[in-house]
Amino acid sequence: MCRILRQLLLGVFIIWGGQGVAANSTIVRFSTVLGDFEVALYDTATPATVSNFLAYVHSGAYNNTFFHRSMPGFVIRGGGFFVESNIVDMIATNSAVINEPGLSNVRGTIAMAKQAGDPNSATSQWFFNLDDNSANLDF
Repeated sequence: MCRILRQLLLGVFIIWGGQGVAANSTIVRFSTVLGDFEVALYDTATPATVSNFLAYVHSGAYNNTFFHRSMPGFVIRGGGFFVESNIVDMIATNSAVINEPGLSNVRGTIAMAKQAGDPNSATSQWFFNLDDNSANLDF
């Protein structure tokens, strides 16, 4: 079972890369079993959200994590679970961050996952928008 699980899951490791080329953006590198890619965070527009995300990065909470939800044409989600000694467990979460609306959930962007009906419930989980989800996720 564990061997199959490892083949199905995509490991995600996040390394803080410091200030990026874009003004006021922190760049994080996602290192996965399929290769690395970088993501720009918007420090000025969403300071509490970026601080929250980087707290998990710096603590190592995202090491050995994986994408645990994939909905083609919608989102791919991670930051909720990790694997250690062939056991899957939940990431311990910090306090929820207050919502910082303003940026749109367009294709290719990263956002924090929240509980339905509670915009101020983001903790460790995040997702990438695989399509323009602004019509149903921006409100």
